[in-house]
Amino acid sequence: MHRTIPLQKPSVTSDPLDPADDPAAAIPPPNHLTCHQSVVFSPTFQVPTFYFSVYDCTGSPLGLSDIMHTSLLRKHALDGMEATAFSIGDPASNFPLLSFGDHPCLDTQCWYLHPCETGPAVEEMLAAWTDARPQDSARHVQWLEAWFLVLSCVVELGP
Repeated sequence: MHRTIPLQKPSVTSDPLDPADDPAAAIPPPNHLTCHQSVVFSPTFQVPTFYFSVYDCTGSPLGLSDIMHTSLLRKHALDGMEATAFSIGDPASNFPLLSFGDHPCLDTQCWYLHPCETGPAVEEMLAAWTDARPQDSARHVQWLEAWFLVLSCVVELGP
């Protein structure tokens, strides 16, 4: 699964007469960002993994410090986390929440939510749902629904 969505960097000020605020303007404003997102199954952890890259209006990839100031990552999910140039994570954890590495299908470097704790988090959510024990394909659908709910706690998945 793959999609590309526009993001906005927070504006310091907004001038209603500024042509950059006009949607009909031919040149994208400097705060226009593009986010490429994909979901790929991790054979190691046996769960889906969320990959993404964010680019500015010139097509240059954003670094982690700039990505943290976009609308993509939920701010509350990053509270108490330590950031380096290549990851964000809880200092007490063995694996970071967010890492930088190779996309397994696109042969490009990108950011991804580390899948190591995904399975237990989803299973915990399913155990809390009273009707979470359907058979076969219904169980897979519910598992994916729960995975997207877990993912949405960290990533803004809206359009």
